[in-house]
Amino acid sequence: EKRDYAMTVGEVCLPYLLQALSGSGRSDVVFAMNNQARHPGYGYQLKMGATALCETWNADRDNSQIQFMLGHIIEWFYHDLAGIQLDPQSPGFKHFVIHPNVVGDLTEVKGSYDSIHGKIVSEWKLANNNITMHVVVPPNTTATIDVPTSDPHSVTESGKSVAQAKGFAFLNYADAYASYRVGSGDYFFKAKLPSK
Repeated sequence: EKRDYAMTVGEVCLPYLLQALSGSGRSDVVFAMNNQARHPGYGYQLKMGATALCETWNADRDNSQIQFMLGHIIEWFYHDLAGIQLDPQSPGFKHFVIHPNVVGDLTEVKGSYDSIHGKIVSEWKLANNNITMHVVVPPNTTATIDVPTSDPHSVTESGKSVAQAKGFAFLNYADAYASYRVGSGDYFFKAKLPSK
């Protein structure tokens, strides 16, 4: 933060930096690092006209492009922005977690993953101080869905209070997330957005 969110690592340490920050609840810092174009990094490469990832952060066109480290930020897109996360106790996405991070000036995120059980979908959108989430849990699987909210009593699914919904198990409310365990299905959540 003191370096104005300038990238200070290379490709070897980048995945660990992203994982350490997001794992500590600081996806806001990951967003700030990668959404700026003042210093070398992903945003800077876009500003310099790169259409594929450059070998150097400063988008030096004399070097090669299409480097593998793009996967580091894509992992963060899926795992942290869309929030599609593997449950280590349940291999193969038999049970998984949806834990989206609302950061920066993003107002909408759409992500999906083709698991061996079917397509997992996690989408969210902000409007009028509310968050809406669309989540698809494939057949014969279960999920823990963490809905970001400042008020767990405001959470609805398909227009009804989750307290009235069948097949929902309320797990807890912590760190501005209301957590539910659900079975397979196509879910539409709405809740009051947590304050930043």
